[in-house]
Amino acid sequence: MCNCQQMARDWSETQGGKYPPSTHSPMCEDFKTIEFMRIEVDGSACIVPLEDADEVCNNIDVEFKTSLVSLTAEQFENLPESTGF
Repeated sequence: MCNCQQMARDWSETQGGKYPPSTHSPMCEDFKTIEFMRIEVDGSACIVPLEDADEVCNNIDVEFKTSLVSLTAEQFENLPESTGF
Protein backbone atom coordinates (compact mmCIF):
# COMPACT_ATOMS: atom_id res chain seq x y z
CA MET A 1 0.00 0.00 0.00
CA CYS A 2 1.29 3.43 -0.94
CA ASN A 3 2.48 5.67 1.87
CA CYS A 4 3.96 8.50 -0.21
CA GLN A 5 1.96 11.17 1.56
CA GLN A 6 3.96 10.52 4.72
CA MET A 7 7.40 10.54 3.05
CA ALA A 8 9.78 13.44 2.81
CA ARG A 9 10.48 14.11 -0.88
CA ASP A 10 13.69 15.28 -2.51
CA TRP A 11 12.16 15.31 -6.03
CA SER A 12 15.20 13.45 -7.39
CA GLU A 13 12.98 11.77 -9.99
CA THR A 14 12.70 15.15 -11.75
CA GLN A 15 16.46 15.03 -12.41
CA GLY A 16 16.93 18.66 -11.48
CA GLY A 17 13.59 19.84 -12.88
CA LYS A 18 14.22 18.30 -16.30
CA TYR A 19 11.22 15.95 -16.02
CA PRO A 20 7.80 16.21 -14.33
CA PRO A 21 7.52 14.83 -10.78
CA SER A 22 5.93 11.47 -10.13
CA THR A 23 2.94 11.02 -7.86
CA HIS A 24 4.92 8.39 -6.00
CA SER A 25 8.18 8.94 -4.16
CA PRO A 26 11.16 6.94 -5.47
CA MET A 27 11.15 5.16 -2.10
CA CYS A 28 7.50 4.07 -2.50
CA GLU A 29 6.65 0.50 -3.44
CA ASP A 30 4.40 1.88 -6.21
CA PHE A 31 7.22 3.86 -7.89
CA LYS A 32 8.00 1.89 -11.07
CA THR A 33 10.19 3.22 -13.86
CA ILE A 34 10.26 2.30 -17.53
CA GLU A 35 13.13 2.96 -19.93
CA PHE A 36 12.49 5.43 -22.74
CA MET A 37 14.75 6.74 -25.49
CA ARG A 38 15.73 10.41 -25.52
CA ILE A 39 16.56 11.57 -29.04
CA GLU A 40 18.38 14.89 -29.40
CA VAL A 41 18.84 16.86 -32.63
CA ASP A 42 20.54 20.30 -32.62
CA GLY A 43 19.71 20.92 -28.95
CA SER A 44 16.04 19.89 -29.28
CA ALA A 45 14.97 16.57 -27.84
CA CYS A 46 12.02 14.23 -27.64
CA ILE A 47 11.42 11.16 -25.53
CA VAL A 48 9.77 8.12 -27.07
CA PRO A 49 8.93 4.60 -25.92
CA LEU A 50 11.75 2.17 -26.72
CA GLU A 51 9.56 0.24 -29.15
CA ASP A 52 9.12 3.43 -31.24
CA ALA A 53 12.74 4.61 -31.12
CA ASP A 54 13.98 2.79 -34.24
CA GLU A 55 11.15 4.16 -36.37
CA VAL A 56 11.72 7.72 -35.15
CA CYS A 57 15.50 7.50 -35.64
CA ASN A 58 15.12 6.05 -39.15
CA ASN A 59 13.17 9.18 -40.14
CA ILE A 60 15.86 11.63 -39.00
CA ASP A 61 18.15 12.77 -41.83
CA VAL A 62 20.67 14.69 -39.72
CA GLU A 63 23.10 13.78 -36.95
CA PHE A 64 21.42 12.97 -33.63
CA LYS A 65 22.26 11.61 -30.17
CA THR A 66 20.32 9.04 -28.17
CA SER A 67 20.30 8.14 -24.50
CA LEU A 68 18.18 5.98 -22.23
CA VAL A 69 15.96 7.73 -19.69
CA SER A 70 14.10 6.01 -16.84
CA LEU A 71 10.75 7.61 -16.05
CA THR A 72 7.47 6.46 -14.59
CA ALA A 73 4.59 6.07 -17.04
CA GLU A 74 2.96 9.09 -15.38
CA GLN A 75 6.07 11.25 -15.87
CA PHE A 76 6.16 10.29 -19.55
CA GLU A 77 2.46 11.15 -19.98
CA ASN A 78 3.05 14.54 -18.32
CA LEU A 79 5.88 15.56 -20.64
CA PRO A 80 5.04 18.45 -22.96
CA GLU A 81 4.18 17.46 -26.52
CA SER A 82 7.14 17.48 -28.88
CA THR A 83 7.02 20.20 -31.49
CA GLY A 84 9.55 18.41 -33.67
CA PHE A 85 13.21 19.03 -34.36
